[in-house]
This record gives sequence, structure tokens and C-alpha cells, in this order.
Amino acid sequence: MLHPTHRQPVSSATRVGLVLGALTVALVAVAIPAQAQNRAKVSIDFAFVAGGVAMDPGDFELETTGTQMLIMRPTAGKGKPVMMRVITRLGRHDNDQDPELVFDKVDGKFCLSEFWFPNLDGFLVLNTPVDHEHRVLGGSHPHK
Repeated sequence: MLHPTHRQPVSSATRVGLVLGALTVALVAVAIPAQAQNRAKVSIDFAFVAGGVAMDPGDFELETTGTQMLIMRPTAGKGKPVMMRVITRLGRHDNDQDPELVFDKVDGKFCLSEFWFPNLDGFLVLNTPVDHEHRVLGGSHPHK
């Protein structure tokens, strides 16, 4: 039996485990705010197309999965999530605190082409090679 003041030596494996545990906690603390920046809620008051899928007006949540995909989910439970492949990232041109969506109007339909999270570079999800108009929601210069 050990005397109450006698300490067991800490093994190397225990030290490594403690260090890894502390690093995990630190990474989670950093990742939570970063993840929050990659999600946004938006309200769209007109029918549109996202990722080739016709969408009704409503409230949506957008989220990135890194830099390759953008996911759009209806928040009212109507419809399924739409996955959109990111064509390229777009350089930030302002300091908007609100999400911004850009729709290309082609043949009378509005197609989601760009999405901008607050204070981050944008995501191009549709390249429209023909002449078209833009409709911008959110951001500093919205226009319909």
C-alpha cells in the first residue's frame, strides 16, 4: 500500500493523452466560431432554381462543407436539401455583415449563382455564359 503523500510517476502515455485532450478542446473552441461563419439563414420571396432544383419562396439555411460544396436547406421542412458544387471562390469586395445572394435571370427564371457569407469570400455555384440580369438579395446593395 502507498503512503498518502507518495505520488505515482506519470507515464509518457498519460502525458501524451493529456496534451492531446487539451489540443482537442482548443481545436473545438476555435472550430465552433469558424463553423458559425459558414452558415447563414436567408429569406427568399420568389421562386428560383438552386443546383438545378426548382425551389419555392421561403426561408433557407446555407452551409459550406469546406470549399467544394454549398448546401441549401429549407428551414420549414418543405423540400429536401440541395447540394451545389462550388465552381470557384470569389474575392470579397466589401465588408457586408449580412449574407448576400446573387441570382442570374435567364429565360424568366432566377438561378442562384453566387453566395456570400458575411465577411468571407464568395462562392460561385453557377456560371451563366449567356447575357443575363442579376437580382441581388442582402448585402449592402440589394436590388430586384
